[in-house]
Amino acid sequence: MKKLVVIMISVLSQFFVYQAVAQESKVMLDESKVISFDKKIHDFGDVIISDGPVKCTFTFTNISDSPIVVHNIISSCGCATPQWTRSPVKPGKKGKVDVVFNNDQGPYPFDKTLTLYVSSVSRPVILRIRGTAHEKKKNVDELFTGKIGQMGINKTVVSLRNIEQGVLKQDNIDIANLSKSPLKVETVDVTRGLLLTVYPNPIPPKSIAKLTYTVDPTLLPKQKWGKETFTGRFVLNGKKHQEQFSVTAVIVDNFRNLNKNEVKNAPIPIIEKSYYDFGTAVKGAVIEISYKIKNKGKRELLIHKVESEKRGLSQISPTPLRIKAGGTATLKLRFDTKEHYGDMINILTLITNSPSKPMVNLFITGTIR
Repeated sequence: MKKLVVIMISVLSQFFVYQAVAQESKVMLDESKVISFDKKIHDFGDVIISDGPVKCTFTFTNISDSPIVVHNIISSCGCATPQWTRSPVKPGKKGKVDVVFNNDQGPYPFDKTLTLYVSSVSRPVILRIRGTAHEKKKNVDELFTGKIGQMGINKTVVSLRNIEQGVLKQDNIDIANLSKSPLKVETVDVTRGLLLTVYPNPIPPKSIAKLTYTVDPTLLPKQKWGKETFTGRFVLNGKKHQEQFSVTAVIVDNFRNLNKNEVKNAPIPIIEKSYYDFGTAVKGAVIEISYKIKNKGKRELLIHKVESEKRGLSQISPTPLRIKAGGTATLKLRFDTKEHYGDMINILTLITNSPSKPMVNLFITGTIR
């Protein structure tokens, strides 16, 4: 009887915690107000296929004032299997996500994503695992097929994906000293807002180091939105090299400081028709395009910037385009077809101040003869 009472108390307490989670989930908040991770990228580096599966753990903390639940995790590949804390995690407490990468399909570089659906968080949380699988152990000359001078580097263009206004973001890649002497790495001609650091530096002979790239939007001379490219060059043992290292990023709005009421009343962009088909046009024609946008929220909607996947787009409507609460506006654009031919789909991205829709895609379709 005592065991039954204990079980019933345990079940009921768990039920009430789940109820609390459900009640709080009605108001969705930015990830930064709910959950914090010790890391969001795990780099396995170079792994040997014969060593079998490799494992890592992401630890998270509930930084909100209510219990949270990780409802589900979707892996981008069957080769990466997650296991996670499934019970509600109380405020201030920790949970974890264990990931096993099968490491049985190489040799190749791998970069897999894990998409977490967490209660009270407005958008899915993305974790990444990456590395390079090899059939056998390789030396630095075999690992680095690209190089600048005596510095081995396999990527000279990298992406930081989305960066929030006012929040710096960083990542790193492996580089190597391919020479038989220490290699001192310095950087020059670095775009404002980008920081490049190397550790260890100097790099010992025939050794690997980390090149860390950090973008801080607050250091830009003026506020930028959308896709930006940051560049720098290397000086190796005092000799400047002309090859550029480029970091791309998409700068989006920052919703971390919004309270529950602000999130609830935030602007919501609704596009009457997201596709614009201009039919058939003669090459060189300039086409005027318009999209009707309604703001279903209770605060002013801002379209900070319109990004185009293809060249030739220009704006008639100025940005930021402001749409009052409950109001409607027309976004007017021009598309110059002179650099295009044949069937075409151009994807546009609106950068907005809507927490639920920070980026909205529009499409231009047609045939150019």
